[in-house]
Amino acid sequence: MSFVRKHPVVTFFVLAYGLSWAYWIPLAIAGVRVAPGSRSTHFPGLLGPAFAAFIVTGLTDGKRGIVALARRLVLVSRPMSRFWFYALSPLLLLLVALLAAIAAQMALPPLADFALYSGLPPLGLPAVVLLLIVFNGFGEETGWRGFALVPLQRRFGPVAGTFVVALLWAVWHTPTFFVVETYRAMNVPMLVGGFGLGICAGALVLSRIAERTNGSILAAALWHAAYNMTSATAASRGVIAAVTTTVVMVWAGALLVASTRGHSDHLRVRTNEESESVEHGADLVGLRSR
Repeated sequence: MSFVRKHPVVTFFVLAYGLSWAYWIPLAIAGVRVAPGSRSTHFPGLLGPAFAAFIVTGLTDGKRGIVALARRLVLVSRPMSRFWFYALSPLLLLLVALLAAIAAQMALPPLADFALYSGLPPLGLPAVVLLLIVFNGFGEETGWRGFALVPLQRRFGPVAGTFVVALLWAVWHTPTFFVVETYRAMNVPMLVGGFGLGICAGALVLSRIAERTNGSILAAALWHAAYNMTSATAASRGVIAAVTTTVVMVWAGALLVASTRGHSDHLRVRTNEESESVEHGADLVGLRSR
């Protein structure tokens, strides 16, 4: 308990890795392969970061901390128009991609293909969307942006803290590269230039979303799930994934350039509770945002 209280972030990552890998590594050893529409699934392992966040929060901050973390799972910050714009922005990217496909006179994918996702059987689009929000969205974002991001930004700064989360987030995926067929098909350049850059870009954009929504886990979860729908389903192969991932990388690049020009607060996250403390004159080192 003394170690947990002194090193909550380290404890969180050890626990998140341990919970997720305890499910994924046996799948890899057994030779299980996960593909769109398959009945084998890696989804339970995606909940590791969320469980780790609540366990460590409970051990360090007790009931009060758990309640505060849980509130951020349903937080819709104001103004609501800004919240929904950021949370659902991947749908705008999808629209751009569809328009690009139409302009190029390419056939549009059937709607049912958006429900074909690695690790899920053919359940229909509403069920797939719900599962992505729960597992990919809340399962991951409760840990990465909900728990780990703010203390890492306090220690390393908004940009470096974001990249530390990105690195550890990427390494956390390691066992899935032996299980998920889309990952197994990647060569080294794709792993570095595709997956690696994608994780970094996603981390930068999600830091921006968290900053603009007062640390709402709901916003990050919705964005994560919506982005996966536009980049990781059977329907998104080809031009849709290319357009959406390119736009996200450009967005991330713009945030990185802005940070080098003294606007790193665009990535600095402050939760509602911390905002209230600032309003009362508390000195929250490394968390003040513009």
